[in-house]
Amino acid sequence: MQNPLIDLSQTLAETVAIASQSLVAISARKNQYHSGILVDRNRILTVDPGVEMDEDQQVLLPNGEVATASLLGRDPGGDLSLLQLNTPYEAAPVIALADGATLGELIVVVSRSPETGPNASLGMLGALTGAWRTWRGGKLDHFIRLDMPMSAGLSGGIALRSDGAVLGLVSLGLARGAAVAIPASNLHRFVETISSHGEMGRGYLGVGLQPVPHPAGMIVLSVETDSPSAAAHLMVGDVILAIGGQRAEDYGAIQEFLEPSHIGEYVPLRVCRAGNEIDLSIEIGRRPTARRVA
Repeated sequence: MQNPLIDLSQTLAETVAIASQSLVAISARKNQYHSGILVDRNRILTVDPGVEMDEDQQVLLPNGEVATASLLGRDPGGDLSLLQLNTPYEAAPVIALADGATLGELIVVVSRSPETGPNASLGMLGALTGAWRTWRGGKLDHFIRLDMPMSAGLSGGIALRSDGAVLGLVSLGLARGAAVAIPASNLHRFVETISSHGEMGRGYLGVGLQPVPHPAGMIVLSVETDSPSAAAHLMVGDVILAIGGQRAEDYGAIQEFLEPSHIGEYVPLRVCRAGNEIDLSIEIGRRPTARRVA
C-alpha cells in the first residue's frame, strides 16, 4: 500500500517544480532581490518595494537569463507593482488563481533568489479573516497570515495551495513580524486595473479633515479649488456627520468611499453647518498625482 506521506511529498515536489517556472528574481534596493510572478509572457507581478527603477529594472528569469523590465503601475497601499518585460518570455506558464482558502491548511511558498535559485517553504495558513485595511491605506479582501520559515527572496514569492493554485503573493511589509498573502482576488483586480487604466487610482474629495468629538464627525479644515468637495459646496468649518449613510466619526469611514470601485459615484453626505444639519451629494473623484488630502 502506498504511504500517504510519500504521496504528499511527491505532490508538493511537483507543485514546487511547476511554480518555479513562473518565478523570477527582481533586483531591488540595497543590493537585495525580491521574487515576482510571471503573469504571462509580458508581465510580472511583485511587491512594491521590489521595484527600484521605472525603466531597465533587472529581472532574473526562470531559465537563468537576465532581462530588463519597465514599470507599468504600482499600488503602494496594497504593496503591489506590475512590470512589463522589454522582451517577452515565451516559456511563461499560465498560473491558476485559487478561489478560496481554509484556516489550518498546508501552504507552500515558492520564491527565487540569484544565489540559490528556487526556494520552497512549507507552512500553514495561520490566520484567515475578512477584509482589512493595511497600515499603508490599501484594502485587501482577506487577512491571510502564513506561518512558515523565512527563506531567500520570500517577499514577492507565491503562496500555493496543495493543488498548485495561487493563494496569493507573499508580502513582508504589511504586517509587523509576519508574512501575509495578498489574496488572489486582489492580484487579479490590480492587474486588470493597471492594464485597463494605467494606474490603480484612489478616490479623491479634495478636503483636509480632522475628527472632532462634538458633533461627532470629521471637520473640514480646507477645500481645494475645482475639487469634488468644492463642486458639492462643502465649506471650511462644516462637520461631515455621515457619508453614504454611514457615520463618519473617523478617517476609516471616509477611506471606505475612497476605494477605486467608488470613483465616479455620487455619495450622500450629512453635514452639520452652523449648528444645522443639511444633506449634500458629492461625486468621488480620481485622486490627482501627489495629492495628500482626502
